[in-house]
Amino acid sequence: MGADPVLGALAAACPAARPAGPGDAVAGVMPRFAASPATVAEAGALLAAAAAADLAVVPRGGGSKLGWGAPPRRCDLVVDTTALDQVVEHAAGGWARPSAARSRPGRRARAACATGRRAT
Repeated sequence: MGADPVLGALAAACPAARPAGPGDAVAGVMPRFAASPATVAEAGALLAAAAAADLAVVPRGGGSKLGWGAPPRRCDLVVDTTALDQVVEHAAGGWARPSAARSRPGRRARAACATGRRAT
């Protein structure tokens, strides 16, 4: 049996793409793939590859609330966003662009958005 071409495309975009395991289920729905982009560029390329393959994508942060609410109708790819936890640009009242700098999840990002300053 040959390599999965969809997984190959996802892995080309994000080296941390892999077949999903039991810990990747969302409200009892088992995805086919999981990925953890390390940069904004990887996340963008991963989502482009997922769209090209018509995959249903479910974002996952810390994963503590995945059982809340109704299960997704479709879940082909779970994207773990925990590495994208720092704001590198923020316009007060506007948009914020995350980075892949490691920090305590969300703490720096929330502080930067609240103060209008760049997270360090």
